[in-house]
Amino acid sequence: MKSRLVFRNDSYEITAVVEGPEAWVKHFAGQIGLDVESGWLMELSGSRTSAPKGRNGEQYTLPGPTPDPSKIPSVIREIGSFDPTDELDSKAPPDLDKDELRTFISEMPEPQIPPDSISMDPLTEEWLRLVMAILVTEHGLSSTSPQSLADLLSERTTLDEIAISLALKRLWASGKVDRILTDTGDEYAPSPSWIQVYRD
Repeated sequence: MKSRLVFRNDSYEITAVVEGPEAWVKHFAGQIGLDVESGWLMELSGSRTSAPKGRNGEQYTLPGPTPDPSKIPSVIREIGSFDPTDELDSKAPPDLDKDELRTFISEMPEPQIPPDSISMDPLTEEWLRLVMAILVTEHGLSSTSPQSLADLLSERTTLDEIAISLALKRLWASGKVDRILTDTGDEYAPSPSWIQVYRD
């Protein structure tokens, strides 16, 4: 009769497998400190469907309820009838209307500066975070240019494209945005964790 002892330590990414006759496996595992208390023992001969044994010989079972295939809804289509672009337009975010968005931003209250902010220009950073969060979550734009951001903020701030570009480079250096080189110049994509405060 052959058995297999499996030991796994996820914290240190260590996995040890000892395989052989059951008496030999238990003896060898005990010699190196990997007894059944440290892993689980599985029989290899006979039925392959037998559940592995854990501490004190109890059966090792997976957590959660037993899967029930009858509860999985079935989707039946004729071969070749699936169209991946079907209803794609209905799920797409609304087109960006810069004039409408500029008006919306002009009516928004000034963003609050976090008390733990260490930014050189915290108000500019918060405006950029707010606008980029709107562009990503509401309009599906993964990146935008400094010129576009300056246009959107033109009615609320005196920041021009140069000031926006400098602020974005500082944010890029601190890991809050990613810089993307395009054929029309640099664009910037916000880090998900950086704009999470506005998603919540």
